[in-house]
Amino acid sequence: MHNKSMIIIAMVAVMLISIVPVFAAKPTSPAANNGLEKGKNDHLYLYEKDPETWEIVEDAAWGKININVKNGKFVFNAHKLEPETDYVLICYQDPWPGTDSLLLGSDTSDEQGNVHIQGSIDYETLPSYVYDVNGEQIEGSKIWLVSAADFDEASTEMGAWNPTEYLFEFDLINKQVVPE
Repeated sequence: MHNKSMIIIAMVAVMLISIVPVFAAKPTSPAANNGLEKGKNDHLYLYEKDPETWEIVEDAAWGKININVKNGKFVFNAHKLEPETDYVLICYQDPWPGTDSLLLGSDTSDEQGNVHIQGSIDYETLPSYVYDVNGEQIEGSKIWLVSAADFDEASTEMGAWNPTEYLFEFDLINKQVVPE
């Protein structure tokens, strides 16, 4: 009888493991997909970096941009920023001061230091620059979140440099190797 009970318990456990995923609820909140079609997205993390070493600062401000490549829409969320501060999300155009940088959107952080920006993005028109990455010439675009006070919208360039208050891209987007 003991072996029979163990077999029944094992069969019930296997059935539950098989059935439970069928009943799992799909997230329906806006955060579940940010309004972007699944499977057609590109994403990029932005981090607070040490301006001396350009290493990512641990447990500091960060953000993530999700880009729907097909329809040219993006959603950006950042956390641990300075509360109640105006920020702009830009595609920065090297060299300094970033003349012809592209303003992607803006928002004011809430009392918890969170920012939410959404808008349109066209990979074909993003400002790009050729960088030397480990001896290879790579063309790509930088995405930064900066203080609105430090970005001059009229001249589309940086008017001040306070890098400890910004979020910088983890990697270039829209990148390609430049043939020699």
